[in-house]
Amino acid sequence: MTVAMPLEALPDALLAVELLQSGDAFGGSTTVEWTRTALLGILGYGLLAGVGALAVAFGYRGATVRKLPRGAAVLAGLALPSGRLLLEAIRRGEVVVDSPLVHYTSGSYLLGLVTAGALAATAGHRLGDRLACGVYDVTRLESDGPAADLVRSAGLAVAVALPGSIDDAEGYPAVDDGVKRDLAGRRFLFPNDLSVPELRSRLEARLESDFDIGYVRADLSADGAVEAVAVGDRRPGISPTLGPDRVAVAIAGDPPARASTGDPVEVWTGGADARQYVATGTLRASAGSITTLLVDADDAEAFDPGRRYRLTTRPETPSAGHALVAAIRASDETVTATAVEDGGPLENEFAGWVPGRALAVERGDEIVSLPADKEPLEAGDTLHVFGTPDELAASPSNADDSTVEADADEPPEATPQTAD
Repeated sequence: MTVAMPLEALPDALLAVELLQSGDAFGGSTTVEWTRTALLGILGYGLLAGVGALAVAFGYRGATVRKLPRGAAVLAGLALPSGRLLLEAIRRGEVVVDSPLVHYTSGSYLLGLVTAGALAATAGHRLGDRLACGVYDVTRLESDGPAADLVRSAGLAVAVALPGSIDDAEGYPAVDDGVKRDLAGRRFLFPNDLSVPELRSRLEARLESDFDIGYVRADLSADGAVEAVAVGDRRPGISPTLGPDRVAVAIAGDPPARASTGDPVEVWTGGADARQYVATGTLRASAGSITTLLVDADDAEAFDPGRRYRLTTRPETPSAGHALVAAIRASDETVTATAVEDGGPLENEFAGWVPGRALAVERGDEIVSLPADKEPLEAGDTLHVFGTPDELAASPSNADDSTVEADADEPPEATPQTAD
């Protein structure tokens, strides 16, 4: 069947074909020039996406020793050209030269760019991951697939599964619930020739490093199965080292050359001829010309912002309390306060027989510091014990849940050398 075209419409059709062939529909550029420009743009933006994915994959493997998922690398790579095109569309109203924003040519250009960018980002992801493995000496081990199944079937690796619920470690701040939900039921691969103590140590170290947890205690059975996991956090900053009615202030002033952390210092204003005493504090830290001091709460108002002070050491023997506090913060041990109840398991018990190290006993208005091993405990006493969570869990007081965690921001006055 032949369709006849009206003779009066023929000039218009010929004009449209001429415009497309000459490129006048695109603002005067030829079709060949537009195609070359579009291909060069697709190639350039594709390379940009590949370089972006390579950099992200390289940094992720170096920071976490894990392989970045392919989808995340592709999205990160496409974010660079997409952002550039968005700026071009806002500024010029077009994404490719002389093509309207709402036009099939712009759509074809964007489709080609996304395709080329995804392919280049995939290649960049693989190359960046391999480069990071070579630079950081990371051994690549696929956890899934036929090779991993073959390794497990040969007994070269053993899968360790965490329990469905994660407990809180006694004496430590609680970890975020989202982290515990992420850990519940998770499986890890370890070499099969590890002993139970080695497997426990490797598991605890991996949980601490991979999930940024301050303290991890795992209980394993004789066959290596994980029975329980308790996690805890470590408080950042200096608030756990502040005693009652003590505050930390940062002032402008260089500490004396002979002063170290924990030394008592005097703060003065003015020059060498007209000096005025401000306060006495304990040196906590210094960074450049900024010094952090621990002072009494009443002396905190004596400092003026923007003023520079002069610090001098006091002719006193410095306290070793900061060394004890630093050791406590760096180790797994913690301090708990236990109430001795009438008829409870700790009544008439010797202080030296309690698991851990007995630091002090509060008995009414009397405080017994570092009690003797044969010091009997009486009903109404408060016993402060220093030890690891494993030792504290073995205390007889856990049978009736009478243990109360000590406030880390207000250490007991009877604890020797805990406050500056």
